Amino acid sequence: MYPMRFPAVHALAAALVMLAPLCATAYPVEFHPTFDASASVLTDAERASIVSHVLAAGRRWTNIINVPTPRYIEIEIAIDDIPTANGGSLATAYVGTIDGRDTYEQGVARELRLNEDPNMATPDGRITIGLDYLRNELWFDPDPFARTAPVPANRTDAMSTMLHEFGHILAYNGWADLTTGAPNPDYWSIFESWFAPGTSPTFNGPAAVAAWGAPPELTVGNIFHWANASQAARARCDVVPTVWRFGAPSPNACSVPPSADAPRRVDGQPGLVNQLMNGVVFYRGTRYDVSALDIGVLVDVGLMEYGDTIFASGFD
Repeated sequence: MYPMRFPAVHALAAALVMLAPLCATAYPVEFHPTFDASASVLTDAERASIVSHVLAAGRRWTNIINVPTPRYIEIEIAIDDIPTANGGSLATAYVGTIDGRDTYEQGVARELRLNEDPNMATPDGRITIGLDYLRNELWFDPDPFARTAPVPANRTDAMSTMLHEFGHILAYNGWADLTTGAPNPDYWSIFESWFAPGTSPTFNGPAAVAAWGAPPELTVGNIFHWANASQAARARCDVVPTVWRFGAPSPNACSVPPSADAPRRVDGQPGLVNQLMNGVVFYRGTRYDVSALDIGVLVDVGLMEYGDTIFASGFD
């Protein structure tokens, strides 16, 4: 049983669920998408579409977080031969000790929370997109901020993909065993500090549990996501030997799930597989969005707390 780290977290979660519609921030976070050399294959129109969707996805998350003062976040875009897309912060930042383990938050979360840049002059996060996925699977919304145009039934919504990768950039990341959720013995992320590992791992953060109504199940084999299905999850996190940068372990790059044609009835189908951060499937012709469960996760990882007060109570 992990210590209660946030006062009145259940009441806060309930309030956040009510505030889930995107409210305007007084000081919008300024996102700056850049492209690395691998993106030289892109046309000007493709670059413009990617930029608009990165800006819209970043704004959608940070409007919910309601950052109180200006921030400048640089997201690097890369192109690679991968099945879908992946993303993550490019650094983590130490926050303290939980249950004897050094605990880290995602670098972009640290910058949003404390206006401290743990990776200094280098980009804050990266989204890598498969070229074939970009050109033959994704549909780019003519207005990703409004999201009113119908998504073609034979394409995956690019805005949903960008929102998913921002979820990994902000919170859904760590170093636990991808199948069981068992943590590294020496360090972990705030997100995975709430894992209940085992053959059927779950996430036990109190705000997320309050939002979902029960501990949501983590994807076996793809642990930084929700849901399981009869087919093996094909999305993944690119796990490499941990590299320490700026005095902290680097995050993994976690992928959006593969696409599939939508079943006849998607709307109204309950279950974690319909969540933005599911690790099983993205249905074509379908929009995904930040949910009450995602807001609960933001509370549980401390991203709704400003100043050095994440662990104001119950903290080692």
